[in-house]
Amino acid sequence: MVVRLSGTDALSLHTQSSRTPAHTVTLVIIDASDQLSHERLHQLVATSLPQLARFRSRLVTKPLGVGQPVWAEIDDYDPSPQIHRATVRAPGGRRELADLIAELSAGRQDGLSRLWEAWSIDGLAGGRWALAVKMSPALNDGAAGAASVWPRLLTTGPHADPANNLPAEPGLGSAPSVGDLVTDVMTEIVENHVAGMWLIAETVSGVLQAVSGRLLRMRVGAPMAPVAPSMSGPVPHTVFNALLTKRRAVALASIPLADVKTVSNAFGGSITNVVLAACTLSLRAWLQRHDKVPDDPLLMRMPFELPAADPPRSGRALAMGRLRIPVHLDDPVQVLANLHTATERLNAIRSRSSETGSATVDLATVASLTPPTLARLGMRLYTRSGLRRQLKPICHGSVTHTVSHTAGESVQAYCAGAKIVGMHSVAPLAEDSGLSIALTSHGDDLDVSVCACPDNVPAIDDIATGIMQSVDILVAAAQESPRGQGRSVVTEMTSHPANRSRGQPY
Repeated sequence: MVVRLSGTDALSLHTQSSRTPAHTVTLVIIDASDQLSHERLHQLVATSLPQLARFRSRLVTKPLGVGQPVWAEIDDYDPSPQIHRATVRAPGGRRELADLIAELSAGRQDGLSRLWEAWSIDGLAGGRWALAVKMSPALNDGAAGAASVWPRLLTTGPHADPANNLPAEPGLGSAPSVGDLVTDVMTEIVENHVAGMWLIAETVSGVLQAVSGRLLRMRVGAPMAPVAPSMSGPVPHTVFNALLTKRRAVALASIPLADVKTVSNAFGGSITNVVLAACTLSLRAWLQRHDKVPDDPLLMRMPFELPAADPPRSGRALAMGRLRIPVHLDDPVQVLANLHTATERLNAIRSRSSETGSATVDLATVASLTPPTLARLGMRLYTRSGLRRQLKPICHGSVTHTVSHTAGESVQAYCAGAKIVGMHSVAPLAEDSGLSIALTSHGDDLDVSVCACPDNVPAIDDIATGIMQSVDILVAAAQESPRGQGRSVVTEMTSHPANRSRGQPY
């Protein structure tokens, strides 16, 4: 039985281009140690990553490119050609390391067989080392791609063997025969036809139920649920929507989780909302210095169902959605309250839609129905036709949050026997969406990675350091307005008209 590439991963793979490569780069920064060497790190990668089935496999295209490619394990797999070494230019600080990672983030990976590459990196200040892994979108595995790498490379003890962390995943099968591929093509055609008909029927049924429920509420005089501010209104055009070039810039920063929790405890609300507020304040400050602050919020892609745990659990699959971040507001507490309201509304609307059977768009199903050739052709026509310049922007960037297996715990992580001092994920950019902010939780820290096209977004370091400074601003606000006194997210949420109508104070 063949295993197909998932629909969403396939869509990212097929629609990437030289200007919009869709790979992710994960980075581990390691403290100085006499135990470290290129050979030791190469051995770690060669023995650990191939334990993941997709990392020791390749993709096989189907006859005439019909249908999604399928996985096939590589016989006598040797990962050594995919493992390299690099040296950070002097003086080996954070800026120089970020420049090297930017070089790795630019350029599209070639072929369907070499889906990942790794680099051991020396030359960092203080004798530190780094380990970077570049992963094709085919390895995303939904939203768990980057998170699945950490447990294979890291341990919670200096003498532990990461190969013993988790058992090796079972193989995905050997290369299929032509007959197997033809059979799967026919099966996929039938499945897509059934899925398409079911999607249409489900959507029509959901719309009818939603209209019926709305008419019923109007008839009995029940209050109508207001449209969430994060889901409506104009989307401003900014430099983040400019045409991308092949160049990339990366900036790195780090935030103590204790500071984020201080704000969360003082005002109420989740850790995620505190981080989003810091990102919002930083982007507003950057826009004031380098562009123009729009009159409306920016629209960012991010996990739609925000993690309920503080910090969220590692490996949890999250659907991607869009959230409007209020860069047009200048008061930190108001920004935090706005985001709290927006995320609560979004979650409430999703819960209400699930309970009432309202129509939802299943991106995974839609992606699986899109043939590879059609996806590539559609993206090529879109980029070359100039249509993007005639349409309003649909998004400005993305905010993602990867959680390591030590997040929120005062546990020191190790790599090849040496202490971990930083963990970053650099997420890809997309057409019309030229900013990515990736957050990685590990231990007592939250590491920040910002990626953008330097031809459109200059001084990207201002955004990364601005997030750190914005957390300090929120901490200061928390000290001035402790929970239950003065303005707070809790009081603003409790007094919100939507909550009064539902009779559900926060």
